[in-house]
Amino acid sequence: MKRVNIVEITNWADMDKYAQDPEYEGLIVSQETYENALKLNENREQKGLNPLILIVIPLIKDEEHNRISSTSIRAKLQ
Repeated sequence: MKRVNIVEITNWADMDKYAQDPEYEGLIVSQETYENALKLNENREQKGLNPLILIVIPLIKDEEHNRISSTSIRAKLQ
């Protein structure tokens, strides 16, 4: 039985570290971080690893056309 390991990645150094692990097969990214994920896959391929499956989450905007993020939601709750 396969298990899923979900890891929150908060900066590029962590993303590069996790992405170089052959155990990982996919990465969920926002539209804003998609270009970095493509570069990350290029680095994996150069090292002989399979590229990660990239799942891109679209940005959602509020009524005022500002992007909705977990940061903006938390700010409104305070």
